[in-house]
Amino acid sequence: MAYVVARPHGRFEIRESIHTPRGPRARSLANFAVLTDTVVESARARATRPFDAGAVRAAAVRVQVARTRTPDAPRRPPTAETMRHFVESSRRMAHTLERPPTGRRPDPGEVLVGLLGFADEIARFQPARNTEPLAFPPLARLAQQTVADRTGRGDSTKGTGDSTEDEDGARDVTNE
Repeated sequence: MAYVVARPHGRFEIRESIHTPRGPRARSLANFAVLTDTVVESARARATRPFDAGAVRAAAVRVQVARTRTPDAPRRPPTAETMRHFVESSRRMAHTLERPPTGRRPDPGEVLVGLLGFADEIARFQPARNTEPLAFPPLARLAQQTVADRTGRGDSTKGTGDSTEDEDGARDVTNE
């Protein structure tokens, strides 16, 4: 299944996911600044997997809107049509989850595109929020705690490249 990604300088790219012995890979089908019928036909001609022009056009619109959307920009309230589309999408998703799995594995690319589309539908109904920097524990504190733990056990060989045995007979090699 084909999908659209944003590229630098206002460009976009239609890609398809293919499976190789070394794992999934993305294959470029067409590059564009403005999606035209010619671009879609060019991508369809290069595609090796089923190609849905309507889905590609919808994905291009979503990617273009996402690129211009900022957290501070006011969002329009969802229209009745948008809400109806969201409810229909949710029902389709719930219906697919109710069915027992078939004997074949679903195409991971199609599943990913479907989940991304579903997440996009959910995001439309969420209030805009400013992004926050991710908070990870500082690695320096972890290193200090490790040193304190070693020192607390009487391991005085830190930094010497020596090895010691603990009470269980396990070897601890320190090369710091």
